[in-house]
Amino acid sequence: MKYIATLTLLVLAAACGSKPAAAPTTTAPKEEAKATPAYFKVDPATASDITGSVKLAGKAPAPKKISMDAEAECEKMNTQPVLDKAIEVSSGGKLANVFVYVKSGLEGKTFEPPTETVMLEQKGCQFIPRVMALRTGQTIAVRNSDPVTHNVHPMPRNNRDWNQSQASGAPDLKRKFIAPEVMIPVKCNVHAWMKGYIAVLDHPYFVISTKDGAFSLKGLPPGQYTVAAWHESFGEKTEQVTLPLSKPLEFVYQ
Repeated sequence: MKYIATLTLLVLAAACGSKPAAAPTTTAPKEEAKATPAYFKVDPATASDITGSVKLAGKAPAPKKISMDAEAECEKMNTQPVLDKAIEVSSGGKLANVFVYVKSGLEGKTFEPPTETVMLEQKGCQFIPRVMALRTGQTIAVRNSDPVTHNVHPMPRNNRDWNQSQASGAPDLKRKFIAPEVMIPVKCNVHAWMKGYIAVLDHPYFVISTKDGAFSLKGLPPGQYTVAAWHESFGEKTEQVTLPLSKPLEFVYQ
């Protein structure tokens, strides 16, 4: 019995003196740093511009007068008759408010996003500008400069729909569109005559034709492109081009 007791004490002593087994350690996985996109840089030495014009063949329809009888304040702000500017043509049939852009040919290229904000203003119970464009992820600010309440309602297919009332003097509404889309109609649910259009692209090669129908897409890398012109009343036309161009590009709506 003495031998067994002694052996037991020795076993206990050995157990007390041993170091406890180390608990298994787990290393939290390191969060991978987000890689900075490799933005495409255009070589100015080889870059080209696409310049041209948009025109309407034949006689343009007479612009229609917009009735603002439903809103006395809107009538007060416009001392002259307000005409619907869906079709705005200058001498020689030059067509304004045409959205001209590179539709294809830039696939696989990622361009550095802009930091500036673009503005859509409600003034004189009209959207100004009527046709505008911005980049994916770029901020658009909507401002109400009128003494009446408006309701801003873009109606996209590829982006999130939003519909928000904006009182006179309220802070600018700031939003972003994430996906490319041509074109997004915009309306005011309070004033049915207010119409506008917003284009969203993932590259910087777009422009709105001026009052004399002119446009210029600047600084394109060499290549083959599909260039499109979009008008709210006449739809879209496309042209295939190879840079550099030997002559200006012309879109003609019949």
